[in-house]
Amino acid sequence: MRVLSIDLDFIMGSVIEIYQKLFWDDNPIIRWKFFYERTDFKESNFYIDQDNLLFCYEIFLKSLKKCNNVTFGYEHDAILFDIQKYDNIDLINIDHHDDVFHMSMSDYASGYDALKLEYEMICSSDHVNEGNWGAWLYSRNKINSFTWIRNPTSRNVDRIDSIKSLMGNKFESYLSTEYKITNYDFDHIFVCLSPQYIPQNHWHYFTMFMMAYEEYTGKKANLIANKKFENEIKFNQVTNEILH
Repeated sequence: MRVLSIDLDFIMGSVIEIYQKLFWDDNPIIRWKFFYERTDFKESNFYIDQDNLLFCYEIFLKSLKKCNNVTFGYEHDAILFDIQKYDNIDLINIDHHDDVFHMSMSDYASGYDALKLEYEMICSSDHVNEGNWGAWLYSRNKINSFTWIRNPTSRNVDRIDSIKSLMGNKFESYLSTEYKITNYDFDHIFVCLSPQYIPQNHWHYFTMFMMAYEEYTGKKANLIANKKFENEIKFNQVTNEILH
């Protein structure tokens, strides 16, 4: 099972680390409204990396020729609605973030191994979200290989060694300039907007990918808009306790 996953926050690689942790809100409309009202930044301050956009778009178009099993989602854990049922997954993830782990050491008091703790919660309690769906798949023995195509600016590189200690040679990471896809024959393609990480004036690039899919296939794009995988499963254990 070969999967291509494209998170469009990848196109913000030149500037994303400046703003991504400021005035966060789970509602992206509120997030960007508050951000511009409470900072001196303007929309024009945050530009896309055009080389990254073309890199993603070229791969997407070439892959469409061989795969019509395509879904679009706002947050990255939506990929699991479709691929959780598969085994032996070879996954290429083009993304500013690794999406294996979500936490960092700063999330917990000194002395805790935050990534180890996060993985324990994934295994024991289905703790999954848009930032750790990769580890969730790995914990269920779904991953044959996980290749992260990253930006040189991504701060997640500081935990590559930790990810490798978990996943071993199943995990690899490259810059887009270091990696060339030679096989565009994918079984599933997922494209993610990540609206909390991409300023609102750049959301139309997501629309561009959907339009390309619809024009090429003649089918309506499958957009996962009103549900989130994290919310679908986080109360499973609660329900089991109550009903059983």
